Amino acid sequence: MSQNAEPGLLARRLEHLFQTAHPKGRKPYTNVEVADAINQAAGEQVISQAYIWQLRKGIKDNPTRRHIAALADFFGVSPLYFFDDTDPATDTALEADVKLALRDDAVRDLALRAAGLSDATLKTIQDMITRARTLEGLPELDEDTTSQ
Repeated sequence: MSQNAEPGLLARRLEHLFQTAHPKGRKPYTNVEVADAINQAAGEQVISQAYIWQLRKGIKDNPTRRHIAALADFFGVSPLYFFDDTDPATDTALEADVKLALRDDAVRDLALRAAGLSDATLKTIQDMITRARTLEGLPELDEDTTSQ
């Protein structure tokens, strides 16, 4: 990748996982934490923190199947998440984001309790959540993403 080029799909998706797929109340995982967890789970050296950094920055963009599988397993997404070049708000990327959100027990409970409510009630709850996100300084969610 040249210095002026934007990172590719793989780098963008991996960075997205780093920024969003971490336990509530803590900062994102570090490259060292991810590499250590992957290597410990495998019982051998599979990936280095330096290689993860290179993938995140787009410096390296052709990881092995084993690397992709290990990263996908760590973050709880399908390996296809890294390669599906459709709009990030659709299909595989959306499914991955939903899966990540549902790891949180409170989010999962809220979703289960909302099932079966009327459209008007769901809209009221969405408005309340949008306001709560604003109060907590969280970014707004894209309307296209939330309405699918």
